[in-house]
Amino acid sequence: MKRFLRIFLLLLIDVLAFYTALFLAYITRKILGKIFIKNVIFLFSFEYFLSFWWMPIVFVFFLWYQKLYTRRYTFWYEVEEIIKAVFLSGVFVFALLSLSKISLEMSRLALILLCLYAIFTISILRYIGKKVLNRLGIWKSPIVIIGAGSSGKSVAKGIIDDWYLGYEIKGFLDDFKSGFVEVKSIKIPIIGKVEKIKELKEENIEAAVVSIPSLGNEELAHLVNTTHRYIKQVFVVPDLKGIGLLNSELYHIFTEQLFLIKITNNLDSKLNQTIKQTFDILLSLIMLPILLFVISIFAILIKIDSEGPVFFVQERLGKNGKIFKCIKFRTMYVNNQEILKNFLKENQDAQLEWQTFKKLKKYDPRVTRVGKFLRKTSLDELPQIFNVLKGDMSLVGPRPYLPSEEKDMGDYKDYILLTKPGITGLWQVSGRNELSFEERLKLDTWYVLNWSLWFDIVIILKTIRVVFKKEGAY
Repeated sequence: MKRFLRIFLLLLIDVLAFYTALFLAYITRKILGKIFIKNVIFLFSFEYFLSFWWMPIVFVFFLWYQKLYTRRYTFWYEVEEIIKAVFLSGVFVFALLSLSKISLEMSRLALILLCLYAIFTISILRYIGKKVLNRLGIWKSPIVIIGAGSSGKSVAKGIIDDWYLGYEIKGFLDDFKSGFVEVKSIKIPIIGKVEKIKELKEENIEAAVVSIPSLGNEELAHLVNTTHRYIKQVFVVPDLKGIGLLNSELYHIFTEQLFLIKITNNLDSKLNQTIKQTFDILLSLIMLPILLFVISIFAILIKIDSEGPVFFVQERLGKNGKIFKCIKFRTMYVNNQEILKNFLKENQDAQLEWQTFKKLKKYDPRVTRVGKFLRKTSLDELPQIFNVLKGDMSLVGPRPYLPSEEKDMGDYKDYILLTKPGITGLWQVSGRNELSFEERLKLDTWYVLNWSLWFDIVIILKTIRVVFKKEGAY
């Protein structure tokens, strides 16, 4: 019953979002009409909106087609599915209008505006709506995790970190542990052994995650099939962590009951590389006037704060290991190497920290006053927009590594150097300087193997949030 209530409320939210988008499209179209068509009076008409009673049905159908009422997504992946659903709806409505007399009542521009606004209104109202429903307990769906090992704890952390999924962990099932498991300072109980799965149907558990990677194929298949008898939604965590599955395709061999996973590295494609570079150049040119103004302001502040040049130019590893000149704001004193050498000599804790992170997180005597602000907000990387326009860097990509770090990159180097380094990247929105050197290498490799244009857009949007919150910056 609760499940049907959630679907019904989401449907109402989407219909409200549709009519909000239609209203905004109507108003925008009228304003544009007044600008280009003088002495014309447009009147607000409810009959206009009522005449399109069938249109929200089309949008709801394609939202359902993209499984937006039955599947739980993280926010950004849901936005991606909403864009697909709105696009399909727009194409269908356009075709219908073109084949009927209704086309006289809605202009093509109004339809385009409707679709553009609908992407935002559906995404925003769903976010607000789920926030409210989550607080009321309506959006929450009880889930259990089978397996309280490191894999199960990782699943629990992911669920806790993302309220938008709406899962409420009721506990773990594990044959070898008891008591509770602490995840992010939250004590999650171990509610029994794996065999207790048979009792969970009576407790209205809606979903389960099987997270025991050490199980053999036959044992895993038996556990999953058994779980399915008592719980509708079953997720399996395979032992494939680190493999690029975001762009993978699933193939079936029915006679052998086998699944084949085709792993695709999108950045191996010349077409995708061209798309990525075109996106970088266009977005950089759009942002350039604002960025030039901001860069000029900080250039003046740097000159006032300390002696030395405004920019710091350093050799970095580019695509295919090619060395390029990376441009940043100067954030350190000119004699920073001498300052570092003396500081590390006098502080053993700082030596260990430098060896682990290749940075000084607690206190760095080399950094100027303006430099501290620039580093804290990551604005010291703004001049790298010139590297993007020159073609040495991308807006989003792996971290630009130093030539001296190449020997420490190990096998990760082969993947990371397949593409251009980025001003921002997955490493920057996933902990930044709080990550160890090896963790950054793993994230950069995962980014390359799972690249998509939408992934880049999401990282850029998340970077804005990280910069304003100053997360993980030193």
